[in-house]
Amino acid sequence: MRIRHNILITMILLLCSCNKKTEKQKPEQNSESIIIESKSELKTESELDTDYSLFAELFAKEVLKENIRTQEFDVTKLEKPNHLLIFKSDGLEKIVAYSSKNYPQKSEPNYYEHFILFVATFDNQKNAKNTFDRIKSDSKYGLMEWNGLEKELSERVRSLNVGAKSGGMITQIGKQVFSLVETCRETPIGGTWKDYENKFIGFITKNEEEIEVLNSHCGMDRYKIEKIKASR
Repeated sequence: MRIRHNILITMILLLCSCNKKTEKQKPEQNSESIIIESKSELKTESELDTDYSLFAELFAKEVLKENIRTQEFDVTKLEKPNHLLIFKSDGLEKIVAYSSKNYPQKSEPNYYEHFILFVATFDNQKNAKNTFDRIKSDSKYGLMEWNGLEKELSERVRSLNVGAKSGGMITQIGKQVFSLVETCRETPIGGTWKDYENKFIGFITKNEEEIEVLNSHCGMDRYKIEKIKASR
């Protein structure tokens, strides 16, 4: 009887010990679950501040190949090209532009049409979006409607419509505001300007993703707000 009693006590002690271990493990599992959920939430939030400049660079490399030239501008001195003034805003960290080493041949690129793409990077998505919203607001003024406007607004409108006259597309994704340059000539890679725009959008968006853009074609006096869906 004493042996059975000892065996029973031992089994009870083992069972209690197992229960205690299980109880101790439960908070650890919950903690791990919370950490995983938190990481998931952080990832979702961080997607808003994703840096899309690398995708823009890949586009420029595909268009210009070995002739690619990269130029970074001093954000405290946005003088030339004049188009840079559209990006002047809170949180602006840098502006990079891409052009061909072969154009222009005898001088440094300093006009809108000398480049194929401008990429403005901000410190966060909110400031990038605010800047794009302001550019959209400025776009209601045409090429010859700057006169009589407040000085700062007048300068931005003129800087914006440098692109409207020859053509271009402006959009914002993540921390970047992009200005894709178009001209009254052929595209840098042949085909239509519509195909060229789709190619660029394909680099910075997911397939079938719809984005808002400011679009203008040769001869227009202002950009127009459009919705464009990315396609491969």
